[in-house]
Amino acid sequence: MSGTRISVIIPTRDRADKLARALASVTAQTDPPQEILVVDDGSCAEEAARIAALVGATPAARLLRQERSAGGAAARNFAARQASGEILAFLDSDDWWLPRRLANHRAALASPATMLSYNRAQLTRSGAGTGRGTVGRAPPERWPLRVAIAGWNFVGSCSSVCVRAEAFRAVGGFDPELPSCQDWELWLRLSRRGRFAFLPEPLTFLDVGPHARITTSARAVETGHALVHRRAAAMASSEAEQRYVAAEHLWTLAEIESRFERTRAALPYMLRSLLRCPTQRALKRTPALALRAVSGPRERQG
Repeated sequence: MSGTRISVIIPTRDRADKLARALASVTAQTDPPQEILVVDDGSCAEEAARIAALVGATPAARLLRQERSAGGAAARNFAARQASGEILAFLDSDDWWLPRRLANHRAALASPATMLSYNRAQLTRSGAGTGRGTVGRAPPERWPLRVAIAGWNFVGSCSSVCVRAEAFRAVGGFDPELPSCQDWELWLRLSRRGRFAFLPEPLTFLDVGPHARITTSARAVETGHALVHRRAAAMASSEAEQRYVAAEHLWTLAEIESRFERTRAALPYMLRSLLRCPTQRALKRTPALALRAVSGPRERQG
């Protein structure tokens, strides 16, 4: 695949400082991309000028602009329609990569049967670099890919993913109408088209600092998850598969409640998940989540 073109897609809005770090990590790749598409999703005039200057100073980078903000999903779709690469590599403007990331993903996508590759990602707060855990796991071996990804998003976020452009366009890209979980919903549709390749090395840093990167409303996250779960549930055929998908859905709701410090509200979801189907993920995380639920802070409103 040495001749395969890679297009990097970076949506951003009013984040010139963080974009500079993201772009630096792309230009430092040992296997550099042939194209970097930065989508300014409706930045204010001052930030738009700074973003334009950054892109202009970056080799192989091209600026695309949406006058009105349409959200990250729409921005990625907009860039994907104009990308020339056979592989699309997504990067949020507040995240960054290790230098060998694209080289490793190119190798992972060598098989034509592999539609998507993803790597483990290190969570960090405002560039600290370490200490907040990782996301991205190998698919549960017991289930076929379509069922495993219907259960929960073990792939993680866009910044850890590369996907074949042909497959991305064939399934219609991201669904911008969803309030959250747009990435997971796309992985669901792609799972019907071929294999996923997992790279266990943390090659991406995800910045989870106190800026508006991640959906901050519990209600928006829960609504998005419920909408995607309805689509995911249809991918389970046998009773065992249906129980697994339902149990993982309940467990994810428990983790959402815990993430927003509504830890006591997480308990019913946790117990229902374990009764429905005691999955490996739930059994591993039950002690910590249960401890937080019984001793956590006073509930917050979403």
